[in-house]
Amino acid sequence: MAPRTVDEIEDLLDSSFAWRRVELQALGAAIADAERSSPNTPLTRALARSGVALLYAHWEGFFKDACQAYVDYVAKRRLLYSELNDGFLRTVMMALGKRAATGDEAGLAVLFESIREPEKSRARIPKNTIVDTKSNLRYVVLVEIMRAIGFPYDHFATKNNLIDKTLCDGRNSIAHGRDYFPASGSFVDLHAEVLEMMEDLRSVIMSNVRTEQYKRSSSGK
Repeated sequence: MAPRTVDEIEDLLDSSFAWRRVELQALGAAIADAERSSPNTPLTRALARSGVALLYAHWEGFFKDACQAYVDYVAKRRLLYSELNDGFLRTVMMALGKRAATGDEAGLAVLFESIREPEKSRARIPKNTIVDTKSNLRYVVLVEIMRAIGFPYDHFATKNNLIDKTLCDGRNSIAHGRDYFPASGSFVDLHAEVLEMMEDLRSVIMSNVRTEQYKRSSSGK
């Protein structure tokens, strides 16, 4: 169910984050124990490989859950076109433009309405198509989604290599059966960085919800 209140979206994000953190901590403990007691065995290497795959899965899964919850929350606000921040307005107008370009008369009518009466017409946010990770949440995809909903993404720029090389490429190599073997002890640091990114995303979303950053700033009026 789409969150309607600040408490509901906070509960949804906390729930999505909590079970992922517990599972990753349990796997991390198993990897650490195996690396101490029986390093360089097939089982230890398999655990390390599964660690990378699961870290990526939870990073992408939480990103999708969290951003979709935010999009659904904003859609529930039923804002006017004139109220939307630049990110959401760009997304809505591009979606309408695509509909109009295909000959969709209803889409064209809504586009006209949004242009002629932005102070009276309620925006129709394409909530089911915005958060598309393309099954490979690379940095460029992350930026595209965050721009679409008006989120700042500069603080993720330093995680470019982590997201693309370590997580995405590592997961793909493991999923496709290639001989990718993480270095012994590397799960601890990677685990910490992924949890930090998830916590950062949660903080960004809750800050935007509480301060209503999905709306156009007063200085832009």
